[in-house]
Amino acid sequence: MNAINNIKYLLSPKTIAILGCSETNPGGATLKNLLNLGYKGEIYPVHPKKEEVMGIKCYKSLEDIGKEVDCCVVSLRASLIPQTIEDMKKCGAKAAVVFASGFSETGDEGRRLQAEVSKQIEEAGIAVCGANCLGLINLTDNIPLYSAPIDAENENGPIGMVAHSGSACIAMMSAARGTGYSYLISCGNEAGLGVQDYFEYMLEDDSTKILAGYLEAVRSPEKLARVADMAVQKGKPIVVFKTGRSEIGQKTASAHSGALASPTAIVDAYFKKNNILTAKSFDELAEACELLSKLKDWDLETDKIACTAISGGQLGFTSDVASEEGVEFGQIGEEAKAKIRAVLPDFATANNPLDVTTALFDPPAYKECIRAMAGDPSIGLILICQDAEAGMAVDESKLYCSIAQAIVEVQQEISKPIAVFSPISAGFDKPFAKILRDGHIPLLQGAHESLHAVKLLIDWDKIKKNYGKKAEITEQKKLDFNGSRVLSERQSKAQFEKFGLSVAKDILVQTKDEAVKAADEIGYPVVIKVDSPDILHKTEAGIVKLNIKNEAELTEAYDAVIANTKSYNADARISGVSVQEMVESGVEMLIGAKNDPSFGPSVMVGLGGIFVEVFKDFSLSLAPVNRAEALEMINSLKGSKLLYGARGAKEADTEALADFIVKFSQMVAANRDTFAEIDINPVIVLEKGKGVKAVDGLIISK
Repeated sequence: MNAINNIKYLLSPKTIAILGCSETNPGGATLKNLLNLGYKGEIYPVHPKKEEVMGIKCYKSLEDIGKEVDCCVVSLRASLIPQTIEDMKKCGAKAAVVFASGFSETGDEGRRLQAEVSKQIEEAGIAVCGANCLGLINLTDNIPLYSAPIDAENENGPIGMVAHSGSACIAMMSAARGTGYSYLISCGNEAGLGVQDYFEYMLEDDSTKILAGYLEAVRSPEKLARVADMAVQKGKPIVVFKTGRSEIGQKTASAHSGALASPTAIVDAYFKKNNILTAKSFDELAEACELLSKLKDWDLETDKIACTAISGGQLGFTSDVASEEGVEFGQIGEEAKAKIRAVLPDFATANNPLDVTTALFDPPAYKECIRAMAGDPSIGLILICQDAEAGMAVDESKLYCSIAQAIVEVQQEISKPIAVFSPISAGFDKPFAKILRDGHIPLLQGAHESLHAVKLLIDWDKIKKNYGKKAEITEQKKLDFNGSRVLSERQSKAQFEKFGLSVAKDILVQTKDEAVKAADEIGYPVVIKVDSPDILHKTEAGIVKLNIKNEAELTEAYDAVIANTKSYNADARISGVSVQEMVESGVEMLIGAKNDPSFGPSVMVGLGGIFVEVFKDFSLSLAPVNRAEALEMINSLKGSKLLYGARGAKEADTEALADFIVKFSQMVAANRDTFAEIDINPVIVLEKGKGVKAVDGLIISK
């Protein structure tokens, strides 16, 4: 039996047995929560030495209950769990929550124990939450299988939260601010069910509109990717906060791309590829859930926003944060500006973002400013900066409430969404907040957190509109390693050509005389390089000579690279010396790939030289990518202006570069079973219309 089929008995059990239940342990805490929240089903405390717990009859064993139960809450130490699973199997239990720690988080012995328990769970078909968790709360039906105290006043709502950490659930409960949750699930080590299983269940749950996650790892990337695809089809965004972003301890890779494609960068690329929205903190996650829960179904007319505030200082700060988050302001036209000028004082400036100045004291004028900006075709969302902090005086609260009412009224009149945010995370005046929440206006806190939420809303809108355009693997050809671990430059370029990638012409020679003939055939100027699978970074070794203009320079350079090779690595295997065309000047790019054991091949694109090595200016995506994704990777680079004719330079052939990236991504996607890393460095992007050429390359097998 598949455990996923029994998840309903875990999340909505009609009968619950609490194994190891006493007044002072997690089982007792769970029982207290169930009683406090008014659980309507049957509860069976189980303890070999107790007659009752909290006034409820206690049973000596699970078998002693005499009937099947939907779910067992297991408050027993780790060493007893294997036998307990067997007991549950015999008694027909369909689901369980296992609180105990002492599993994979503790070392080799713990990992062995967890593997044993996971196998038992799979064979029995029991839907298990944990181990090493705080449990779960079904807020829709008031079922708390949770070992920490719960506030009975927690509101249910549209957010389904799954976390590897129990404290993360507690943190998100405290940050809900009236939005509310359908489920809060602390899944711990995922010995049984995983994050993706809970998400899949909640996709079919009408009470859940947003899927939120706190992740310490992505343990089932393929399954989560499949569920994420289903989520887009269902119109339910997934937004996650993943920890463990530090790159401390990362091993140095052989290729540049391998070193730069850190685990964090690859995980981020995985999330983006699979339409999973990401936050970098609990606060960002909370604000994203608040905004998406109310506006996820809006279709934005543009990806630009309008913003109002009551001071220039607020606008300046908001503008800075918007730029950091990649949120752009629309350029409103003269019609909108004229309407704004008509209701604001002469000293006000009718721009976007807009300082409403005295309109704060004039709700009709405030409404007219919002209407004017909403009517402009450049605007997709109205964002209102309003610091109505908690604890303000009664008269001030009344003023702000009149503004809140005006915002609600104008939202009912216009066809574009409105969100309100405070630039600080200090809470809102309660009457002010109630008016907005009753009017279904998102209410956000913190400038960075709020603007990040806006960026995720814009991203979600694009995901909806572009669904179904994901690149698929169409390439079938395979890389040929001929038994080698590392392919030399010439061997690598031969493989690139097989996949339609343009490479610089070269000829391999064994003598100085052959080098002269090869240069005559190719035409000066030329480049010469020692071809060796044992020297990966040729420039560092001094075995590359550029821009050789005649025979005399060639013979001198030939002797130099041979001598430098012997000096750098006397044991290096030498296939020969490559005489290569000197590609005309252009923009140097690095294009590479790394094959991650969990997430598969990723493609990296960056500007060459110091831009990649020093400034870490690169973009990453999982393979394969389509043309639109390739262009997005190019344009996301900080140095992309160099490709578009910065400071009077000629525009480079970005279209050809995008085509090159697409073909490269198909090559690496089709060969995920064989390669470890691939580097093409540099790829020279020539003047617009002249294409690109790969000048150097390296392929490393698994």
